[in-house]
Amino acid sequence: MITHAPTGWNTWDFRGFNRLAFLRKGRLEIEVLYAIWDDHVPPPTPDSKQLGRYADTFRWSDVTRLGPHAPLGLPASLDFAVDGVGYRAEAVSDPGGTLRLTVTPTGPSRHRILFVFAAPLGETPVITRRGSTFARWRVDFDGASWPRDYYVNIAEPYAVGEPGRPATIILSPPRPLNLPDGSAASYEAAAVGGAGALADAPQAMISAITWNTLYDTRRRLVSSPVSRDWCSDWRGVLVFCWDTFFVGQMLSCESPDLARLNFEAVIAAIDELGMVPNYYMAHGAVSKDRSMPPLGAYMIWKTQAARPDVPWLARMYPRLCRWHRYWMANRDGNGDGLLEWGTNPTPKYEFPQLLPYNPSLQHTAKCAMYESGLDNSPMYDDVPFNEKTHTLELADVGLNSYYAMDCEALAWIAEALGRSDDARRFRREHEQIKARINGQLWDDEHGIYANRHWDGRFSPRWSPTSFFPLIAGIPDRPRAERLIREHLLNHEEFWGTYVLPSISRKDPAFGDNDYWRGRIWGPFNFLVAEGLRRYRFDDEAAELARRGLEMFMANWRADGGVYENYNAVTGRGGDVWNAARLYHWGGLMVYIAIQELIDLEPAGYLRVGSLKFPDAAVRSVRLCGDLYDVELTDAGLTARRNGRPWIECDTRAIVRIPLAMGEPIEVSALAAGHLTIHQTPEAARKVRAGRQLIDGQETSSGTVYGWTAH
Repeated sequence: MITHAPTGWNTWDFRGFNRLAFLRKGRLEIEVLYAIWDDHVPPPTPDSKQLGRYADTFRWSDVTRLGPHAPLGLPASLDFAVDGVGYRAEAVSDPGGTLRLTVTPTGPSRHRILFVFAAPLGETPVITRRGSTFARWRVDFDGASWPRDYYVNIAEPYAVGEPGRPATIILSPPRPLNLPDGSAASYEAAAVGGAGALADAPQAMISAITWNTLYDTRRRLVSSPVSRDWCSDWRGVLVFCWDTFFVGQMLSCESPDLARLNFEAVIAAIDELGMVPNYYMAHGAVSKDRSMPPLGAYMIWKTQAARPDVPWLARMYPRLCRWHRYWMANRDGNGDGLLEWGTNPTPKYEFPQLLPYNPSLQHTAKCAMYESGLDNSPMYDDVPFNEKTHTLELADVGLNSYYAMDCEALAWIAEALGRSDDARRFRREHEQIKARINGQLWDDEHGIYANRHWDGRFSPRWSPTSFFPLIAGIPDRPRAERLIREHLLNHEEFWGTYVLPSISRKDPAFGDNDYWRGRIWGPFNFLVAEGLRRYRFDDEAAELARRGLEMFMANWRADGGVYENYNAVTGRGGDVWNAARLYHWGGLMVYIAIQELIDLEPAGYLRVGSLKFPDAAVRSVRLCGDLYDVELTDAGLTARRNGRPWIECDTRAIVRIPLAMGEPIEVSALAAGHLTIHQTPEAARKVRAGRQLIDGQETSSGTVYGWTAH
């Protein structure tokens, strides 16, 4: 049983970003929210007895600026608006556990700021001449006070500020604690950051996650759901499967601890069902009939490969293996060794709130489509659902590629755990599924991996899933090159100013611009970039990263949005109703760009640098227990590890350091140059630059390798 027990202040409560809650070992101790009161609003009807407007429930649409938020606590800051009046909310805490929350009008206002005590319920403040307490916490105010001569009809204890003035509440625990520093200066010094093309980008990515990080008090799990708004709509913390694996990956560059909590939260569901469900809600609702793309082992290994945490992996491994077994046992409908998306008829379950959206909760074609995560993708238009096999009658390139990735990742994890028999078994399985994908899902006439109907027809509906075989090392080099040349870089299909559309641009559904019918999604860009880098299509990966980052930043700078999806023609995120405004995986566009400077490739390389990405820098990127700062310019590449010089190159280059000891370091460069490595064990190796195998020369500053143009 996986449980979490955080202690400290955070915006844990799914009901609103304006709620500050203190948890002690996972138990709610005290909670305060800020609200806005305007007594100049007349009653809505002549017979109404209510005067004024009390605003205490906010949506992401009310936010005008999303500021920094520490991963598992404070500080936290943002700007929001009420009736056209702007406010800034800033919360910090000290190591002793004292909260300081300030709300400030950013323009002329006649509204009052209120602080309302939401928990513990039934508690009343104790007010004396020496001060006041609530639930044994000392309460102090600056610019606000307990109501003495001005009252608002609120049931809970509250304090009220002066019209148009800032107000601060200070809450101090009964006894000082020993907690991390939650000050703005402390967080800024440790947070991942960027410069050049990546200026402001890492903060945007992380803020969209940390402002959506919540605590499920029923299951006692910390996670970073897709959007606080969605959780509010569904009345509880809502965990989606593949979304949570993506967010864990993004978080790993700043907060490996929160990344692990997310991995653990989604994997915990396997204990109940034997698979990771499509959705998993705090109030108990769960999709018992279907799962979602099996990306868990791949994402977990990607954060572990360079320096595996064996005890932690040992706890995750049995659950991942159970989920792996689920697929062939439940989703090979016609017995040909290839997988289809599906939905099970049992166990039966009911969730009435979903019925307005889905007339059936399980065992229909629509529910099988939901298992793919691509809810309304035109790839599944008119594909029959087989009620006997519980699957669509379509072998799916994406699902079979995920399965191959899962085989490889489980083999790598098993090897790290010393389970060599398991590793060999997973590798045999990988070879088998690789042969089936190449033999049955390669459409040689069109030069693409395609979904295949059970009657043998290749589907003409192509999406970025056609490139997923690259991630698992499925195609040979000629096929990979044809796939990229004829399809990925084809402006009539997938390439363009804005990339990548979720269905080919020449597909009839592309113009729908509706969710997975033509829009751009971060997960597709991320997964395609993973495959491109594995096959050393580094220039294409860099261009994919650049275009995605520029689209993301244009939206962020225009309206502060981190969108669920984007328009593939205009690049806009906020042009449709179903592109949530602060939805964490929009930040994958930033993460792909960070990867251009530093990344861990699951197949076995620590990679630094880029040939084609614009000048950029990242700082404080966490990777497998180390801290990296990397700068890329036309003058060259420099990287520091744990504050010390590590890599210097006097020309643009990509440096791939194999995780396997003894293998040569791979260098890709456009010109002759020199590479200096300051730290061992890397410095003891040879370097391969093109066809040149180079020995290093020991100097006082490190080991130096030089190569001629190639």
